[in-house]
Amino acid sequence: MNKKIKILIVEDEAIIARSLKIELNFAGYEVCNFVASGEEAIREAKKHNPDVILMDIHLSGEIDGIKAAEKIIEYKKIQIIFMTGYPERNLFERAQKVNPAAYFQKPIEIYDLKPIIDDLFK
Repeated sequence: MNKKIKILIVEDEAIIARSLKIELNFAGYEVCNFVASGEEAIREAKKHNPDVILMDIHLSGEIDGIKAAEKIIEYKKIQIIFMTGYPERNLFERAQKVNPAAYFQKPIEIYDLKPIIDDLFK
């Protein structure tokens, strides 16, 4: 891998975000930032231009992760990987309309993420 894949983490639970950041950095990715709200996700995506966004669905702020992803991909086609702790069918169906690279139920592990991220940029 010549260029490090740049990842933005959108997760409102700081412990989970920090843990993911450490694991992703250790796996050789560049984590440009982590934020807790959909509004911040939109701003940071424009600012850092990540290759991939790990997006929690339930976030702090006015908009959820699915709505934030919709707004981000209007601006630029960025690969989205959704993660959620809520196994609700309607969330899954809404998320699929964004055409995500993947959709995970938490807890999420690096060995689940790494093959998907790497396959996106072969």
